[in-house]
Amino acid sequence: ITNANDSYSRLEDAGSSSSGEIVIDVLRKHSNSKIVVRDFAEGMTDSRMDKVVGTYGEATSGIKEDKHVRGMWGRGLKDSIFGLGYGYVRSFKGANFYSCSLLLKKGIPTFDLDDPIRATVDLRQKYEVPQGNGTILEIIVSRTDVKMPQFNNLRNYLQRHFELRPIMSNPKRKIILRELATDGKIKQEHVLSYKAPMGEEVLNERIKISGFPASVKLKVFRSAMQLSTRGEEGDYADGGLLVISHATVISLTMLKYENDPYAGYFYGTMQCDYLHELLKNDEPVLTATRDGINWTHPFAKALKLAVEEKLEPLISAEREHAMHDEQTKLDKKLRQKINRALHELNTIASTELRDARDGESKKKIELPESGMGFFPEKLFVQTGQLAMLTLRVSANQNQNSTASIISTNAEVAVLTPQVTFKPNKNDTSILEARIKLEGRQVGSEATIVAYLGKNRAQANVQVHSKKETLIAPPTRGSSALFNDIRFDDRTDPRQRVYYDRVNSSIVIATAAPSVKIYLDDNNRLDTTVQGQVLLAELITEAVCREIAREGVEKGRYLVLEGSEADAIQNHFIRLQNRYAHLIHQYIVTKE
Repeated sequence: ITNANDSYSRLEDAGSSSSGEIVIDVLRKHSNSKIVVRDFAEGMTDSRMDKVVGTYGEATSGIKEDKHVRGMWGRGLKDSIFGLGYGYVRSFKGANFYSCSLLLKKGIPTFDLDDPIRATVDLRQKYEVPQGNGTILEIIVSRTDVKMPQFNNLRNYLQRHFELRPIMSNPKRKIILRELATDGKIKQEHVLSYKAPMGEEVLNERIKISGFPASVKLKVFRSAMQLSTRGEEGDYADGGLLVISHATVISLTMLKYENDPYAGYFYGTMQCDYLHELLKNDEPVLTATRDGINWTHPFAKALKLAVEEKLEPLISAEREHAMHDEQTKLDKKLRQKINRALHELNTIASTELRDARDGESKKKIELPESGMGFFPEKLFVQTGQLAMLTLRVSANQNQNSTASIISTNAEVAVLTPQVTFKPNKNDTSILEARIKLEGRQVGSEATIVAYLGKNRAQANVQVHSKKETLIAPPTRGSSALFNDIRFDDRTDPRQRVYYDRVNSSIVIATAAPSVKIYLDDNNRLDTTVQGQVLLAELITEAVCREIAREGVEKGRYLVLEGSEADAIQNHFIRLQNRYAHLIHQYIVTKE
């Protein structure tokens, strides 16, 4: 993949146009699985193939000419092939077809270069390069100690591997992964991509490296949720700093903070082109296996110290913030008040939203009053992974129906935009369909909406980084709408309060100017009467708006088609008038 990308980069540097397309075909078998990587870039002649594929230890990709290629940073094409088994490199260049083989003969790796032949139409059809230049790498995974991953795992590994992220996020590239059947037909295909987590820039600075004619451009972002680290997910971690020289990523690290849990919120880049200069001069700045930086090298040591000095205040502040949060959580009096308030708030929600039939004992699957619903209604998905939602609808007049599914956020992709219903195995009065989703950016949230005639259903999905965070918070009962009230000084202060639907939490933005002035010395809002009154108002706003939305969207409140927004606002005002004084009684305790 990096070789194909290098070839496209050389074309682009020369001012030539290109498709930027890289196709990866995978044929999985019990043994001798096959991987084919195809590009439509420069192509290679036999002499170029002999130099690039047939020799070791030369900088053949253009790095010494300062071209934006991976070159000597990598382990080499030959290493990749023999590391998996054996293979072939074939290329169309001009009017000719060139090929070579890298085979194991009696256990010995060999390289054989074939004579060039004419690039016929049949050859172009066979290798799927219909016109122009291009190169095809075919690897047979013959080594018994190498396991071929499942297609979805391979997809996840490729698009999340730190070295490939610039390629996967480059708008000039289109990387297509296809799974082939034994007859050559495409079973499934996926366009690979990568997007950095959602986050706020907390540092952007160029730092001089003491003792060297060099600098590093350090960019650090903070994610609102904890990211996976190298210790947890290795080369596929979302957290950490990418070390970049020119356009090439050569390492993913958090330096001495690699295992610090408070560093798990940060990610970013260390751009240091001086590493490129050192390598051109054959300095041992990479490890012996060329899979990262040799941190014992004098320049690498100085670089490490300079960056760690800038990271220290950020991570210390994160540690202090976490300790303050923990103290707030452990405040028994506040927790008791919140728990009492939540009980009463859920009683209000239950009164407004319950079905008259709720008291009946039922074994059948229950649908919302609208007649269609997602199960579950809230879902966490790990970035790069697939997740499933079940959509259920009454079987009445919906046999063989097809529903349309959309996402409000492209970073939570719906992979099945049209679904057909089938009878539920345990309840034939219910039809159901499975919706496949993919989370593409950590921190993204989306509402998944299903349409079937006049029926409409919604589910809320949030993309997380770590597997262990994909656990929904404990509910307070099947009818509980509100699970927690949280105070967050990092929430966007332009919105003083909002309802986090995925976590069923009311979130107070304590950094909002009109909230901040009522905080006490410990940044608490509940210790003064004025603060309690404001807190009650904010909770009233969030609770009444969410109940109104839930009632309208779930069909509990009657509403004319097309006037849903007006109905939500009208019910919001009605609920405020009906319940605001009760909520004030729960919150304003004058203690």
